[in-house]
Amino acid sequence: MPAFQPTADQFRAFRDDPYDGPIAQVNILKFRVKAEYQPDDPEFGNNEPGAIAYQRYADAFGVAAAEVGGRCLLMGEVERYFIGNGDWDAVMVMFFPDRKAFIATLNHPDYKSMARHRDAGLLCQELLTTRPARAEGVL
Repeated sequence: MPAFQPTADQFRAFRDDPYDGPIAQVNILKFRVKAEYQPDDPEFGNNEPGAIAYQRYADAFGVAAAEVGGRCLLMGEVERYFIGNGDWDAVMVMFFPDRKAFIATLNHPDYKSMARHRDAGLLCQELLTTRPARAEGVL
């Protein structure tokens, strides 16, 4: 079932996993039709798609991730379903040298200010964490 945030149990299981190697995260994203900023946000009242707001978040998150060795491997719009079906708008794959680096990105001093763009633009998502066996140019 698509969600917006991990449950407390999901976050603890991720944080406490003893695996200390690289991780790649596959984000499957559904955007709001129209971004929903809060009244005190400078973007409030802009008539723009949720995808635009989320891209602001993705750009800022990428900068924060780079500070700890992370990077975006892929950000792309869903073109069509070749196998299966669904209703997703985009996919983003992030790479981190380890889970501590990802958690450090969530604790970045600017995370709250960047996350408001995620909140405004994202309707729901699924996020899979992987233990990559191969990633061109990364491993």
